[in-house]
Amino acid sequence: MSAKDNQKVYFGDKKVSKESKKDGVENIFTKVSENYDLMNDVMSFGMHRLWKKSFVETSQIEKDDICLDLAAGTGDIAKLISKKVKGKTIYLCDQNNEMIEKAKERSLDEGFYQKCNFNVSSAESLPYEDETFDKVFISFGFRNFSDKKGSLKEINRVLKKGGSLQILEFSAAQGKNFSKLYDFYSYNFIPKIGDFISGDHASYDYLVKSIRTHENQEEMLELFNQTGYLERTYENIFKGIVALHRGIK
Repeated sequence: MSAKDNQKVYFGDKKVSKESKKDGVENIFTKVSENYDLMNDVMSFGMHRLWKKSFVETSQIEKDDICLDLAAGTGDIAKLISKKVKGKTIYLCDQNNEMIEKAKERSLDEGFYQKCNFNVSSAESLPYEDETFDKVFISFGFRNFSDKKGSLKEINRVLKKGGSLQILEFSAAQGKNFSKLYDFYSYNFIPKIGDFISGDHASYDYLVKSIRTHENQEEMLELFNQTGYLERTYENIFKGIVALHRGIK
């Protein structure tokens, strides 16, 4: 194992090896897959649906674009993309097999399976050829990657020249008083809600801590810079609780 592979990264609020984080995230998302969509609705008061809709609507998808929905979860982003493309041009990829199975179920139930391809893989080692995609989307999954810089380089590899990466992710809340209120809600209520709905306090405690140790808006810009993206921008949503990051290859 190289020194780079052995580098410590945050898993929640603790530093662990990249492999340990990958395994830990895998275990968490296996546990939460059954109640994942319900928990997102409850925790965000349904706001995540509006954020994701805007995320896709503002990405300027063309009908012939080949799109990668990375850390695809249960397929809600892919469903939105499916309304804008023709043909079998959406690739859903997630490192967790249970999540991909949920995405398959949703695509069949909600009528967009015929536009989808499904893969189980980590973001650090994607099973696609160089310059495959016009657009790559990551919605609330980037902070869970065990090697963020390596993932950005790998995404850059599979993007076509001029293609775009869009990341929707929790970020640093803006304003001292608002940040205090957000912290109070996050630490005191989110794990309890998780425990009540799914009997899983620990996974949602991880969620809260993973947001706090994730790179802020300016640090994300620097990661994009270090991995070769052009026209790097971010847009704060809901006072910075969420940020939309974009970069061009």
